[in-house]
Amino acid sequence: MVWIVFAIMVLHGLVHLMGGLSELGIAAIPELSGETLIRLPGYMHQILGAIWFLCVVLFILSAIGLAARRPWWKVLAVIAVAVSQTLIILWWPDAKAGTVANLLILAALLYNPIHQDRPNRSSL
Repeated sequence: MVWIVFAIMVLHGLVHLMGGLSELGIAAIPELSGETLIRLPGYMHQILGAIWFLCVVLFILSAIGLAARRPWWKVLAVIAVAVSQTLIILWWPDAKAGTVANLLILAALLYNPIHQDRPNRSSL
């Protein structure tokens, strides 16, 4: 179970790369329309592009913390999901599917055996 959640967090984090690359103009991604639910001023696209990259880092670090059984992985995962879902809502037409991954990660946070930070590594 730990490795499934690990994989979901890593993959979901890596998908956020597309948002950052697109918003910062580093790469054109034809699958992304760039449409937002509210009109954003130009400078906000730069700031939010960087925040897409921040999500990548938060999800990867929380996945590493989960695999290493560090108690801080849960805090990072909650922050990552909150930031991610905010971005998903802003870019809903392109990013709505990310809500499923965020819900799976939240479910894992609430699931007691993963939530416990036991020294026993046999479940890994």
